[in-house]
Amino acid sequence: MASTASQTSAQSPTTDSCVKSLAQSSSLKSVPSQFTYVNDSKGSYSDSIPIIDFSQLTSPISDQRSKALQELARACEEWGFFVLINHGIPETLTKSIIDASLEYFELPEEEKRRYEAKSPSDPIKSGSGSVITTANHRIHLWRDFVKSYVHPEFHCPDKPQILRDIVYEFSEKTRLLARNLLQGISENLGLEEGYMNEALKLDSCFQLYAANFYPPCPQPDQAIGLPPHTDHGLLTFLIHNGVAGLQIQHNGEWFNINSPQSSILVNTADHLEIFRMGDIRV
Repeated sequence: MASTASQTSAQSPTTDSCVKSLAQSSSLKSVPSQFTYVNDSKGSYSDSIPIIDFSQLTSPISDQRSKALQELARACEEWGFFVLINHGIPETLTKSIIDASLEYFELPEEEKRRYEAKSPSDPIKSGSGSVITTANHRIHLWRDFVKSYVHPEFHCPDKPQILRDIVYEFSEKTRLLARNLLQGISENLGLEEGYMNEALKLDSCFQLYAANFYPPCPQPDQAIGLPPHTDHGLLTFLIHNGVAGLQIQHNGEWFNINSPQSSILVNTADHLEIFRMGDIRV
């Protein structure tokens, strides 16, 4: 059940609060009505989610690379997701960016309010967010987030300082990783060398860092951190701290994701799908 009107008013997310503060409130017993999003969180487990070994994809041994390219093609065509292992991003760096992002969410609220989104083009955005349902109702999301553009110009919150340093290093390494993956995808599409770079202007394309924080929820079946969606970009790299909850859809069925430690879950997103369908013209 949603909380009463008086409770909702006292606990509503405003410019003075975030979901993290709401979740830590000692008076919170149920999900406030503006968060109510009844959802079925049940998902299956599958051992069929593709795993791509990046070291084989870049191997000088032709047989290994050919096999990895075939596996990459199958993963993109049949799933749109794959788990990337042996990708070369140090485990210490992925752990550091998770820890530094958590430090950001621990900052005083007045510090985080500096980056409250005023327009979609803001280079740094922080908040909680909401969605409009098919019934034209606005639902607040049970999460806090921070996002910043890191390429072609680098932006990042000033605090904590360690976040800025780590995001810069992480974004550089993942940008190179993405270029190598796109090279393999380009080969699988039968494109001439350099065509994808030129058509998509990869040297100047946008790269975004985003971190989501999902506080404990008193009624997890009555709220949602992020509803079902597709991503707008070329590739999304997802790393997480081992807490369950991430799901992907395949052939109409939802699957829980349990990625191996140190792996990256890669989502081939909308822009790449449009490109694949030939909707981009040079």
